[in-house]
Amino acid sequence: MASFLCQVQTIQRSAGRSAVAAAAYRSGVALTDERLAMDFDFAGKAGVEFAEILAPANAPATFSDRETLWNAAEKREGRKDAVPARELLLALPHELNFEQRQALVRAFVAEHLVGKGMIADVAMHRPGQDGDQRNFHAHILVTTREVGPGGFGRKNTDWRTPQQVREWRMGWAKIQNEHLRHHLGPGAPQVSPLSLAEQGIDRTPTEHMGPAATAMERRNRPTDRGERNRDVRVRNDAARRLRHDYSATSDRLAAAAPVVEAPIGQLVSEAAKVREGLMAERATWEAERLALLAPRTPSSRQIEKALLADEVAARARARLRFQAVENRVARTRERRLQLAAWIRNPARMIWAKHAELNALARARAEVRRSHLRLEIKQAWLRSPAGQTVIAARRQPGLDQAAEAARKRRTLVRKIKRIDRRIEGATRTLQDLVVAQELGQRGLRVPSHSPDATRFIRDVGAPARAAIARYPAPARQQAIERLNRGQGRGIVRSLFPGR
Repeated sequence: MASFLCQVQTIQRSAGRSAVAAAAYRSGVALTDERLAMDFDFAGKAGVEFAEILAPANAPATFSDRETLWNAAEKREGRKDAVPARELLLALPHELNFEQRQALVRAFVAEHLVGKGMIADVAMHRPGQDGDQRNFHAHILVTTREVGPGGFGRKNTDWRTPQQVREWRMGWAKIQNEHLRHHLGPGAPQVSPLSLAEQGIDRTPTEHMGPAATAMERRNRPTDRGERNRDVRVRNDAARRLRHDYSATSDRLAAAAPVVEAPIGQLVSEAAKVREGLMAERATWEAERLALLAPRTPSSRQIEKALLADEVAARARARLRFQAVENRVARTRERRLQLAAWIRNPARMIWAKHAELNALARARAEVRRSHLRLEIKQAWLRSPAGQTVIAARRQPGLDQAAEAARKRRTLVRKIKRIDRRIEGATRTLQDLVVAQELGQRGLRVPSHSPDATRFIRDVGAPARAAIARYPAPARQQAIERLNRGQGRGIVRSLFPGR
């Protein structure tokens, strides 16, 4: 089935990256970076299926040359942490052939990138020899500045917002689904930019492996990310088997239950109770989701500050003591100068001066020692061992945040699923009410339903069949009577053409 992937990352100088190098690697060519005075030769790279540059009509003609384009983008940036380019990584549907995938990528680039004023450097890649042979994908490098006949201008702040990323993801899903339906028909597989939890799919997502982890796994070297994905797949398979077993058991119980003639009024009452129960369950889950706030994980800086708290306090105390000694010495000198006996006795004056100097030296030495201890602790915290301690202090908070996020995703999935069940219960209740209004006295239904979902299915189908036996005008009149009597509309359309 088709898969959805639309990842956005920055090509940032502070991370040691170059837009020229990125373009050379993705398009499989040799380019020279004028800023770094370096050659990047990837002409021998395998797997590049197609590469081209798409630009707005007002862009300089010279920007159709890849080396000229990205050197100009780099030259326009002056900051050491500048972002001369962004990259979109798109998963292409393997169900389409090369020409169809190419048309799909061009349609997305024309509407969402070039149409917004960006220049796009597109590189379509084939699957690797040792990897998943369905892994067709495209790398699209886009510029970050507005472009005109004279070259690059100012930064467009709207292009680097989370809203822009959401628009790209929604737009890629929409265009991909349109092309899949166009080429494969109405029953073509469809993709969604929503998470599994937002779609109500009861499956834990796996993590994106990335090139480094994928390469290690191909060499039979297990990675942490690969191990986590394998654990997730095992849990998903177990959950799928449990759901299948439960569904099969429910089907057997429903098939074994005898069919009885149940009064329509009783069925209406039971359907209302089922719907109320589902809505109460949903309200409980929604309250749990709202109450499940993510715990605040301390930052590395906060943990470092806590670990240095004793040394910082000791230095502050040493400085206060030194200030107190200075003040005491100054007061003593002032009082001593007022005593004639002290002034006329050189030995006493020398002794007093030495005592004052010794007191100041001890206080000053304590300040230096406390400051040195703080510097040593700071240097240790910047070392690998210190960073390991900081990471260990942060890990419980990160684990708690991850667990809270997992619970929220689970609750979102449950809420999405129960919303569909509530919708089905509402339709069934409305059908039963309409059937009762039409004069239907009872329905033949199983005497027992294992759960609410099975009840909705077992009762809804006979109710709709009973309604369909009445003429269309009678159905319309019954709905109108119910609307007038209940003061609200029946949401469900009960017969074609309405």
